[in-house]
Amino acid sequence: MVPEEELQLLPLEPPSTRCPNCNAALRGQFCSSCGQNQKVPDRFFLTILSEAFEDVFRIDSRAARTLFNLIFRPGFLTLQYFAGRRARYIQPLRLYLITSLLFFFFLSFQNALTTETVIKVNIDEANGGNTAQWQTDISAYLDKFNVKFLTPEQNEALVKVMRTQADKAILGYGENRGQFIRQFAGEVLELAPQIMFFLLPLFAVAMKLFYLWSGHYYTEHLILAVHNHCFLFTAMLLSKACEFFSHSAIAIVTEPLDVIITIWVPVYMYWSLRVFYLQGYFFTAIKFLLLTLGYLFLFILGLFFALSWSVMTL
Repeated sequence: MVPEEELQLLPLEPPSTRCPNCNAALRGQFCSSCGQNQKVPDRFFLTILSEAFEDVFRIDSRAARTLFNLIFRPGFLTLQYFAGRRARYIQPLRLYLITSLLFFFFLSFQNALTTETVIKVNIDEANGGNTAQWQTDISAYLDKFNVKFLTPEQNEALVKVMRTQADKAILGYGENRGQFIRQFAGEVLELAPQIMFFLLPLFAVAMKLFYLWSGHYYTEHLILAVHNHCFLFTAMLLSKACEFFSHSAIAIVTEPLDVIITIWVPVYMYWSLRVFYLQGYFFTAIKFLLLTLGYLFLFILGLFFALSWSVMTL
């Protein structure tokens, strides 16, 4: 490899024989040293724009290959990653960031459009606006609240803080339910990606424990968990998109597609374990069920504590 300070001093050969980026000898369209495409750039705007999206929409592009295998081939990307075929597909963490950002962005957009209807139909009719009863019930519960390892003075101070924050939350809901519910939904959407990201290493630990004698390292369990999360984000994004068009003329297509996605998600998750760990159908089913229940429990627990902290700091 030529040092950078000497690179500038080397005489450039004709463009057909030397890479203009690193001055390495060329043996084809792509430089064997830096990978630059030697195609002469077209200065027309539409050409530049098409080149920018070429890697996304081209049938044989890395993005297209990754998306196809992510959706239709459970466990395949993880096997390919550890088989050394990493340049063909988008890297796992980059794929996770892309799919999670797209999903939660679309969810936020959809929530902003539909929250008002949900409030009027579900919240107001279900609860009848009876905030006074809520306040009475919460107050009765706090009267009995006691943490055994705290002193009576500390318990009293904690109950006082909880009562104040509960009154603020109930008052905010009673005065402007629409804004309160939107704020609550926004909190959930803001916290969910963070909770799921922090659950990834814990979920990989659980997979390691369930497949302790499989011979796989922790990193392998983690990459499988990342790919499965990427599929889950993609599937939920497609499902939410189908719901978004459920009242339009194309509902005849989106509704059956949504049903297919709903069925495919658990099948995919189960089959990814079967493909990657090569264990029997019965034991894979048992472990899949336990892992799913454990993950849901941890997610709800994390969401509960995060929302509780949000309410306590209103």
